[in-house]
Amino acid sequence: MSDAETTELERQAKLTADRVGPEVGFDPLTILTLLTTLLPLLGQCFNRNDEPNPALAAASIKRYHDRAPEQLRRRTARRVRAEADQPMTKEQSFILADAIIAQALSLHEVTLAACCSEAGK
Repeated sequence: MSDAETTELERQAKLTADRVGPEVGFDPLTILTLLTTLLPLLGQCFNRNDEPNPALAAASIKRYHDRAPEQLRRRTARRVRAEADQPMTKEQSFILADAIIAQALSLHEVTLAACCSEAGK
């Protein structure tokens, strides 16, 4: 896939995967697949039943992180384990969760909104 064909969500998933060290022990494709699924869910704060509002995703993540960072970390790690195609340890899921949260918090609100919108397609 050329750079022109790469979606914003795929670009952000790659950047997030770059935050993960070799200690996770998964190939980059597995990590990218997980992140492509979880980054938008995090942007919606995992509320699948709510109408997703990509425009508010960045504010929602920041508010959740500021209010309850450990809860966000645990919840993200649980989702990482649930979405993974192969078994992983809690430590591995926390490493991935930390990377996902750090990437999501670093994104401009327009970029995160684009990721959430692309995931809905």
